Parts: sequence; C-alpha cells; structure tokens
Amino acid sequence: MRSERWFERLARASYSLVLVGLLPFIALRLLYRSLAQPAYRKAWSQRFLGRVPVRLLALGAGHAETSNSLGPRLWLHAVSVGETRAAAPLLRAWLARHPGARVMLTQTTPTGRQTAQTLFEDLLGSRVFLAYCPFDFPWAVHRFLSELRPDALVLMETELWPNLLAACHAHQVPVALVNARMSERSLKRFRQFSWLASPALGGLAAVLPQSQADAHRFQAAGAKGVLEASGSLKFDVQLDHHQIAVGQGWRSRWSHRQVWLAISTRDDEEEALLQAFAEQRPQGVLLIVVPRHPERFDRVDKMAAGYNLRRCRRSQLPDTLDQDMQLLLGDSLGEMQAFVAASDLCLIGGSLLPLGGQNPIEACAQGRPVFFGPHMFNFESLAQDLLDSGAGFRIASAQNFVREAYELGRSLPRLRSSGRAALDFVVARQGATQKILDALDALMN
Repeated sequence: MRSERWFERLARASYSLVLVGLLPFIALRLLYRSLAQPAYRKAWSQRFLGRVPVRLLALGAGHAETSNSLGPRLWLHAVSVGETRAAAPLLRAWLARHPGARVMLTQTTPTGRQTAQTLFEDLLGSRVFLAYCPFDFPWAVHRFLSELRPDALVLMETELWPNLLAACHAHQVPVALVNARMSERSLKRFRQFSWLASPALGGLAAVLPQSQADAHRFQAAGAKGVLEASGSLKFDVQLDHHQIAVGQGWRSRWSHRQVWLAISTRDDEEEALLQAFAEQRPQGVLLIVVPRHPERFDRVDKMAAGYNLRRCRRSQLPDTLDQDMQLLLGDSLGEMQAFVAASDLCLIGGSLLPLGGQNPIEACAQGRPVFFGPHMFNFESLAQDLLDSGAGFRIASAQNFVREAYELGRSLPRLRSSGRAALDFVVARQGATQKILDALDALMN
C-alpha cells in the first residue's frame, strides 16, 4: 500500500513538473486565442492562481458564521457550451431541491461562460456564481478549494484532472463524474497512461455514466465508484419557447421550400459543404450554417463569397428573405434553438472531417431528423441508435448530404415520419436528471 501511494505521488509530481514547464506555452496559447476572442485575456488570476470571485466570498464561502446558514455549496464544472447546456436542468433542479444552496459554475472557454450567463441570468450573483476553472497546477486547485470550500464537486462527462482530484481528496471534498462517457478510443488512452489515470479515476466518489457500455469502459479503466447508468442529461434538454417562437417566426416569413441547418461546423469542413451546395444548387433551398466557434464567423463568410452564393448574416437579417437567398450565416451566440426551429432538417457538424461529431440531441428534441458524416466516433453509440430508429441518416460526404437532404425534403411523409422518430427518440430517454440528483444527495449526505 505504501509503495502504491509513493508511486502515485511520484507520477503526479512528474505530471506537475511537465505542466509547469508548459506554463509559458499555455499563456501564449491564451494570448493567441485572445486575438479572436478578447475574453481569453481576462480572469487569469482565476485560471493560473485559483482565485475565487470576491462576490461569492462576501456571501459566505469564506465566513463560517454566514455560510453555515445558507445551505450547501456545490462546485459544478462544465467545460464549454455543450456541457453547460447539458448541466442546466440538473443545476436548476438541484437548486430547487435545496432552497438555501449556491453553485459555483466554472467553464474553460469564454463561449461556455457566455452560455452560462444567458442560461442563468435570473440566478447570477444570488445563487449561481461564475468563474473560470483553474488550470491543474497544484497551487491553483488548492487555493480555489480553500477559498470556495465546496461541499462537493460535480464534473461533467470526461473532465478528469489528477491534481484537482488529489486536492479534493486532501480537502475532503467528494467528487462525482456525471453524464460520464468514455469511447473505446479514450479507454485506450487511459490504459496507455494508467500510471496517472488510474489514481485519478480511483479518487472519484461516484461515476454516473450515460450508458452501460460507458460503465464497463470506466470500470476497465480503473474507476471504482461506478454506479448504474443514469442516461444522458442532454436528453433532458430545456426548450426555450421564446427562441422557438423566434425561429418559427423566421420560417413563416421565408418562402423557401426547404431550410437546412448545419450545426456547429468546425475546422473548415464548411469548405466541402459550400462547394457541394454551390455545385448542385438545389432549387428553393436555404442553407443555414452555424460555425461552432465565433472567431470563425468572418472566415466562413469569406469562404462562402468564393462560391458566389447569395448570402446573408444573422446579424444583418432583414424581416424577409428573397427566395433566391441561398445561405444564412448564423453569426450569433445562444440562438441554436431558434435556428433549429426555423429548419426542416439538420446536419451535425464535426462529422464530415475526423473530428468526432457534435451532439445531435438538441435538434432531435424539436423533432428534426439529423444527418451526420462518417466521423461520429465521439457519439458513435448515439449515432447508431438514431440510425436504427429512423431519426438519423449517415452520409459519406457533403455531396451525398446535398442529394439525400433534397430527396428527403421533397417527400413530406418521409420528412414528418423521421421528425417524429427524432422526437420520440429523445422523449424515451429522458429522466437522467432525477437519477443524478438522488445520487448527489446520497453522496453529500
């Protein structure tokens, strides 16, 4: 036992030395990203030093006589936009169950933070507080935990950081990994670095995987606190009826016979999509393209100009669109549900190139059939289930997508049938929020 602990400490110390050596490059990376997103230049004291925002301290996190009367404090970490949206129903349900509770919600990206500000606007500064998650430097995570003093930490999906988990153990903060998923590819990486990954996984008090297959992979990787599969929080998506009404209003004013939406496109995969669309020029079709990262809006706009497509940006959207308008660039944040509501079918970004795909559930939750390319390895099980249910269509290329989407849009009975299958697929898999809530209460008690 002593030799195992000695080896774990040595492994973590080696990892920390490497991380410290990378510190200048991490800072340069933030500065580089800040050229497109200036928000990356902010809050470095949170990222590098683990400082907790003063407002939360003023409400009792650092004062025992105040904090004891306010109820439990939860730290929930959601990396970016997708994880933050998935965590929203869980966070609201937990706050409703614990009236005096507060939540520190951390992200890694500015877009994730913006999403949180939009989703929790009514709770910010009173029950929900935002910060950037500290990098996994020993001093940063220890300081963050010392100042925040949470009763538990909830990590979303696959966020496992060795120093953070070791610090939580030292501060006696139980950690739960929820909505957890692990692909075969990730399992291989965990096994390659088992000297570092196994102690981290072993330090989790609870793991609530999305599926039984995920549970088996976590167990194979060394997790000891694996519980029964709870399903995915992303199926408990909260529909924003205001956004949906906005999207439906757009659609009612557009005379196009078909509207297609490409969701969260990445790394210039728009090039193949725009080329295919320009070559085939399907009549009466409006293509909406929403790049995943805001810093790429201008680049995609210039890309579309090269294909001589008649286009418009969401930021300049007129009351009506001419029928010969071919492309709408979604250059806004927080309006994905409006874009879905305005569309007839969706193409899932990140799947045309080997990027692993994106989450298709938000589109399915509004009854939209989804297309995806050959590279959905981050969501392979979900993609296969969508194919089996008739709600999803796998295409080999952007050229195939344009042809097959046009054929589906021309057949109203097929379009409606696949849309119903998509909605049924989501409804049948809801309920993860309640299971995770019960597990968190048991953990904190």
